[in-house]
Amino acid sequence: MAPYWIRRRGLTILLAVCLLALCVGPAGARGPTISDIQPYDTIFVYEEGLDLSQLRSAATGNPVTALRKYQDDNPDRAVTRSITVTDDTNFNVQEFLVRDDYGPYYASNPTDGNTALVFIREPEIFLDVVLASPNHNEPLAGLTVSPNTRIAFRVVTPDVGAFYQAGGVYPATIDLVLTTPGGAETTRIGSNNFAGLNVSSTRFYTDDSGMPGAVRLGDLGASGTYSVRAVWRTPAGFDAYASDSEAVTFTVANRVGVDTTAKPTPTATVTATPTTAVPTTPPTTAPTITETVTPVTTATTEPATPTPTAAPLPAALAVAAIGFALTLAGRRW
Repeated sequence: MAPYWIRRRGLTILLAVCLLALCVGPAGARGPTISDIQPYDTIFVYEEGLDLSQLRSAATGNPVTALRKYQDDNPDRAVTRSITVTDDTNFNVQEFLVRDDYGPYYASNPTDGNTALVFIREPEIFLDVVLASPNHNEPLAGLTVSPNTRIAFRVVTPDVGAFYQAGGVYPATIDLVLTTPGGAETTRIGSNNFAGLNVSSTRFYTDDSGMPGAVRLGDLGASGTYSVRAVWRTPAGFDAYASDSEAVTFTVANRVGVDTTAKPTPTATVTATPTTAVPTTPPTTAPTITETVTPVTTATTEPATPTPTAAPLPAALAVAAIGFALTLAGRRW
């Protein structure tokens, strides 16, 4: 059951969410090109050459001179960060000006005040190694697997995959870079080339339709520990400055080695059997039990003596008989 405060304020919260949705309006869609920013669009640090002219006041057409972030994201409160826009037709989103202060920013100028809303986010990317389809829910990072195993990579780009698009075209791409046990780097993993993968959704697998496909680990060549990381390829600002994913590692080993280590287990069982046979002590214990039986025999003789203890039962019967006789005698009178 929901907590009391949620049940008590549920209607209020629902109304607030609806009002917020009405205020924010529909999600922006860039266009006609990826550099043309519309109200409510998401832009990313490291992007370059953005055209913010569509964020101007429609009434005055005055250029945007700043992007402002407010305390608690409330434009009625104090400004917490202001990013100067010198040319709103050619704007670079510089990370050192944002300083991890991501979220909603209001386009503004001294004459018109706030004119439109955009969101600034970081281009993040996450990578994992999993079993090939249909077993994508089985992660393999850090594990030792046999050469016959078929794997795929799961790529997650929560914001770029959702918002970096114009007219249904997603121009961001990544490379998957494999580091071999010998230290060499390559984008060719097995027989597949993992360079220039298109980021067209928030999560995808490299054996999805239209992707390079699954990899059989035996095709990698030598046994040993491999690592893979996802790096940005386009746009140029992401390639130059955005962080790569954390590297995922896995070890390819011959399954024969695993079988050999399993053999010592039966030996341990064989050694345990003699130990069970050694205890000759139980016979010694058995005679001791026989001696304990002797007192039991004495105890068997004793029940003859306690017979008097059962005497109260006949006495009770006698009293009952006398009472019965007196009753009969009374009836005769």
